Parts: sequence; structure tokens; C-alpha cells
Amino acid sequence: MRKPKMRQKLIMLASGMLISLSAHALDLHGLPAQSLALWVAPVASADVQTAYRADVPVNPASTMKLLTSWVALERLGPDFTWQTRLMASAPVKDGVLQGDLWWVGEGDPRFYASRLSELLTGLRQRGIVGVAGRLMQDRTAYSRLSQADGFDPDGGESFMAPPDPLLTNLNVVWLRFFNDAQGPRVVLDPPLAGVHVQASLTRGGDEACPDVRRYVRMAVTGSDIRVSGALPPACDGRMAYLQPLAPETFAAAAFRGLWQAQDGRGLQGDGSGKVPEDARVLAEVSSEPLARILPDMNKFSSNPMARSLFLTLGRQSAQRGDTVADAERAVRQTLAAHQIPDQGLVLENGAGLSRVERLPVSLLGEVLRTAARGPYACELMASLPLAGQMGTLRRRFVDLGPALRLKTGTLKDVVALAGYWQRRDGQRLVIVAVVNHPEAASLKPSLDAVVRDAIRQFEPGGI
Repeated sequence: MRKPKMRQKLIMLASGMLISLSAHALDLHGLPAQSLALWVAPVASADVQTAYRADVPVNPASTMKLLTSWVALERLGPDFTWQTRLMASAPVKDGVLQGDLWWVGEGDPRFYASRLSELLTGLRQRGIVGVAGRLMQDRTAYSRLSQADGFDPDGGESFMAPPDPLLTNLNVVWLRFFNDAQGPRVVLDPPLAGVHVQASLTRGGDEACPDVRRYVRMAVTGSDIRVSGALPPACDGRMAYLQPLAPETFAAAAFRGLWQAQDGRGLQGDGSGKVPEDARVLAEVSSEPLARILPDMNKFSSNPMARSLFLTLGRQSAQRGDTVADAERAVRQTLAAHQIPDQGLVLENGAGLSRVERLPVSLLGEVLRTAARGPYACELMASLPLAGQMGTLRRRFVDLGPALRLKTGTLKDVVALAGYWQRRDGQRLVIVAVVNHPEAASLKPSLDAVVRDAIRQFEPGGI
């Protein structure tokens, strides 16, 4: 049964303090009174339409990525790129590098296998077809990594891949399944040197194949990937992913796999350290610009990408040589520059993959309102999922369509939404709504109903 409407001015905060709120009645749609934090305001004025427990620090889950995105646009600019280089101090003789090959990364959040292949092609174009030394990885772009504590049961999941200056393919390998005249089979993309696929696949029936994982079992044992099952013909061309190796090992295996695929020779082992000062650049690739990376990060809520971006903020400021502390300092300095108070803000990795990150929804709301008035409004808004159309919002608010752009957030005890509604006359509304509750997942319909109410109040004639 829906709980009765409550006057906001009578709501007591968990801290025991009353806050001043708008006088209209707020329908909680069955949400427990202390579970919701809500801040709704028009972009074009300083008014606040609705504020309910808006100054209470809450876990924002992945809506925290919007704060990281805004700070990145403000400090780095939409055209910012990451560089990945192959370097060496040894000479080249008869097409063979006579020493170690250094792979130096800056933390490109979208360094996929295609970009690695491009990097190796650049080496081949220089005439280098063999390496007499080792493959050395330089990870010194980050002095230390941010954590994501409290997720031990999720170890091995792709969203748990830690950030890394040489993060390759988001640390996942795709298994591509085929079932044609040659029979059922599977290949790795990218190929990983030293990783072997042991497949035991039979031809399945004529079922549809919405998800190949319905029909196959995948397991990782050491350097072996075991795949078994009955594969329907409809699964031809389908893919599934695994995270078989730690980032450093994965990067080296992907490098060697593609090097061998290009008939490269040599590479006598692996190592890591700081590239020699006298090393020269042999090949280099640039990432796509930040403005292109943000849509992938936010529409599909990529934690590895967001954590990499957060650390990039620290690397670029490098005030004290502690990447994580410098990243947090960059966030707080940017808030201060725009006169947005940072009280209640707790940062761990800037991605919302956290049990400890906190912020008041009023803080995130003011960030979104400031962003909408700023020079990078288009870039930030373009990174948000469109209701009913894409990313994590593809199956929600289908009837409202592209006028609603929201970043979602989900943890086992959190559901959250933050973004914009565009009214028919072009005016925009900022909406930040967060539920913290042990049964948060079951409360998602109520959260959506609260958001709909906010839009109806702002949209003349209703929605």
C-alpha cells in the first residue's frame, strides 16, 4: 500500500536536524522516509523546486561518475588525450631491437586491442620486426591506485578491473563463438599469448540465442580457459567476455599475442620499471579525446574507465606526488572554484564503486546545474543515457524518451538517478534522486515514480 503524502517541512533528518524545504506535499510512493534523498531545481534560476534530505551525505553509487566527469572537463578540457608509447634506448640492427622494449602508458581508459594493434603496426612501420630484449612495462604514471574495498565476492567480475596505466581492453578478453559449416568453435579476441582455450562444444538445437551464456559454460584455471556446451546455430558470431588475468599479466599477454599475430620475433621475457631517461620514442598512439570517452564511461557505467579518469586528475595535478590524494584535491579545488561547498563529500575512487563514498544530493545537483550553464554543457549531457534508448537507461522511462537524460547508479543497497529533463520550451530541470536502503533494488519503481512527479511539476500541462 502506498504511504500517505507527507509535508516536506515536517521530515526529520537522520541527524535529528530539521532543514528548510519547499512547502508542497511530497509523495514518497512507498519509499521509507529515511531512504530517499532528493534535489530538483531548474537550470535557469537559483531556485530549488524540491529538496528532501538534500544535505544528508548518501552513497551515490555510479552517479558519482558525473562529479568526476565534470571535474575532468573543467580541468582537462574535452580535447584532452592520453598517450601510449613504445620506447627504447638500444640500437636497431637488421630490423631487430638490440635490447629491451619499453611500453609506457598514461592510463588511456579506452585502450582497446585495436589501439594496441595500431601501436605495434607503428613499430613495424619503423622497420622493427624483432626484439632481442624483454618487454618492459612502465606503470609509473600512477604513484598508487585508488581502492574499491568491500567487494570481495565480486572479484573477477569485469566491473572490478582495477585502474592501470597500461589497462588493455578493460582487462577482459572476448570469446567469439562460431557455428557454421565448420562446426561449433570459439576464438579469443584479442589473442593472449600463453592462454589456451580448451573447447568442448557440440552443435545445439534451433533455439534463439539472445545470450550465448545460456548455452555454454566458461571457466578459468590458471592459463587455461575451458568452454563447454551445446551451441545453437543462432549463436554464430555471438560473444561473451572473461577476465582471466591480472592487469599486468593481461597486458603482456595481449601485447605478445598481437605481436606474434603480426609475425613479430623475440621478446625474451617481461619486466617493469621506469623507462630510461635516454630512451627514444619508436611508436606512439593517442587516445580518443575525453569528450568521446565520457559517453562510453557514463552510458554503460564503466568503473575501470571512471577510476582511470579519476587517477588522471591526480596525475595531471601532481601536487604532492600521491595520485589518489592529488585526484581528490583536484575535485575539491574545482568545487571551491565554483563556490560549491564540499561538506559531506567522501571520495574513494571517483567511480561510485564504493561502500564508503558519500555526497549530499544538493552537491551533485549544484554540480549539474553549474555544468549546464558552463562551456562544456553539451559534452557532459551527451555522455548521459537517453531514457528508453541507450545504455543503462534503455529499458526505463521508455515513454519519456530523449527529453530525459539520466545517469543511473546501482549497488546492493543503493539505487540512484541524476541528470536532466528538457521541457518542451527548452528549459531544463536538474534531478538527483538517491535511495539508500537494504532493499534498494525492490524500491526502483518507487524511485522512478518520484522522478516522474518532479517532471510533472516542472512541465506545464503534464507529461
